[in-house]
Amino acid sequence: MSYEKKMKNLLGRLVAMSPEAPPYPEESPMAAKEPPRKRVHPALVFAGAAALVAALAVPVVLLTNDPPPAAVGSTTTTTTVGSTTTTQPSTTSTTSQSTTTTTSSTTTTGAPLGPSWRGTIYLFQTPENSFLGNPALVPIEVAVTDASSQLSGSDPFTVPLAAIGQDLPQGLENAVPGDVHVLSKGESSDTIVADMSEPFLEGAGGLLADVTMLNQIIYTLTQDDPGKEVQFTVNGRPVEAFGSEGMVLSGPVNRDSFLTESALIFLTEPIMEVENVYVVSGRSNTFEAMLMIRVIDRDGNTIHEEPVQATSGSGTWGEFGVGVDSDLVTPGETSIQLFEYSAEDGSMVNVITVPIFEEDVWSTTLG
Repeated sequence: MSYEKKMKNLLGRLVAMSPEAPPYPEESPMAAKEPPRKRVHPALVFAGAAALVAALAVPVVLLTNDPPPAAVGSTTTTTTVGSTTTTQPSTTSTTSQSTTTTTSSTTTTGAPLGPSWRGTIYLFQTPENSFLGNPALVPIEVAVTDASSQLSGSDPFTVPLAAIGQDLPQGLENAVPGDVHVLSKGESSDTIVADMSEPFLEGAGGLLADVTMLNQIIYTLTQDDPGKEVQFTVNGRPVEAFGSEGMVLSGPVNRDSFLTESALIFLTEPIMEVENVYVVSGRSNTFEAMLMIRVIDRDGNTIHEEPVQATSGSGTWGEFGVGVDSDLVTPGETSIQLFEYSAEDGSMVNVITVPIFEEDVWSTTLG
């Protein structure tokens, strides 16, 4: 899926689930009133997304005149079609046949293999003041420069796993062991079959770590189609015993399979700037479907704060989406916090803090 289509889908969901939030209860502590956030018409946002994609694509075209390389996570199908030509000389009754071979290629779009790679990876963060203590997924855009040719090959998950094995952004963690790889990946209309390396069977060391590892891989593999399921195999066989508890993974799993082991607020898409608005979207299960978003500086000082209304809550998982005016955000200097105020004592609970990288991307080098 292209960045343009992915962003349109994201913003479409944002528009669909972003009614005006009701006034926040007076008994809940609030920061000083801020100017109203900037509202952008969806058509203008979509146009901005298209422009952003075009801008990202141009440097690739300018850097090389060679045909583009194969893509990470892409499938190239080569079909040989035999065509028959019949020649009948006028002097004989003999018929001679010659066969012409035509080759056609169909390649899906994706990030290019080679010395660099850009895509989405899912890390996690343990929320502050969380009663459950479950990790919160945090997807980020990552740009990887390969200085040692570690990224050669066609494994669609090699680059994300290699990237998240490096020094991580502050406050983010990784539960996927470095020797866990997707050896092959097949797809049908509703299922992704991921054949894993044998160390996958050992898990990440403890039930919660095992489930977090699964969530990271499931979300990464389904980032272009969140509704798909994932069937894990090892040596081509369904997984009968996974991790420290011998979990049975013989059937497909999806993004809803391990929600009970997830934080009550987490992100489903990287925070990205589109048409002067930082788009923040995710899932939550908070009291009365209310949560808060805040922009803070390096010292933790609040620059902006406002309530966010999710589609559901109070025991039921919902989705949320909000746009933060880019004038309130300084990449590299500010972070975005998501949390809720406790209904019991008004304290901040289930707090996750996501850094805003310069140019919306975290860059790392392998080798």
